[in-house]
Amino acid sequence: MARRLSLFAVAIAMVGYAAAAHAQPVSAPSSHWEISLDSRVGVPTGSLQVRETTVVGTPLRLRGNLGIEVSEALEASVAYHLTPRDAVRATALHYFLNGSSTTNRPVAYNGEILGPGRLDSHLDFSRFSLDYERLLFETPEGMNLIGSVGLTFVALETTVNRNPENFTRQELPVPIVGLRLLYPLSPRLGLTASVSGGGLPRVDSLRQEGGTIYLRQSHADAEMALTYALSPALQLSAGYRFTYFFQHENSHEDDNRIELIDNAFQVRVTFRF
Repeated sequence: MARRLSLFAVAIAMVGYAAAAHAQPVSAPSSHWEISLDSRVGVPTGSLQVRETTVVGTPLRLRGNLGIEVSEALEASVAYHLTPRDAVRATALHYFLNGSSTTNRPVAYNGEILGPGRLDSHLDFSRFSLDYERLLFETPEGMNLIGSVGLTFVALETTVNRNPENFTRQELPVPIVGLRLLYPLSPRLGLTASVSGGGLPRVDSLRQEGGTIYLRQSHADAEMALTYALSPALQLSAGYRFTYFFQHENSHEDDNRIELIDNAFQVRVTFRF
């Protein structure tokens, strides 16, 4: 997977180099559509704990216990600008969190006692979001502040040594609000900073499994990147991305939680037409 992400980043850089060599002065596009593709490579921390009936799950650290040293992610978004100030954006994100480690003591996961020995883990998950965006204000110099509000949904299944636990069955859409600042540094170069977040308090998930299952979930994202306009229709950006994700579900039989804190380098290419 690291090879695929590396090739994706190299392809973006080659497109940027070729476009920059023939770029004309940038002017504001009058297009309605915007497509963004990005890849990330990061350093994850956090933990996973899965209980089944009376077997209390062992808290497993992503890096120390499960051997997940690197995070990888691919994201794609499509936005349609209803007016120059309003847009609707759909986003799909997939996280790759895989690792291997060796434990010298037994650990409990999803009702099973694993080890001592090798632990192979797969914590991949997908996130789907739908947002309404609104230009809140702009300055004559070109600085824009954009607000957003929407919903996000996570599809998550964790597997350790071929023992899966499906978190998705208890998932609910989570409300998210955000702000994005676009600050021009030159006619082509700019700075982007954004923050977003949201969550659910402990709520009834509307599912039954050994009694009512309650869900609590939190999201937070922050980004800071430099952008370069290769042409009016093509933009390249690179920078830092912070991601926080927490989910806790519990009932009389289950008590499952996962926390992810990720610090990543991100490369993005954006097309407008």
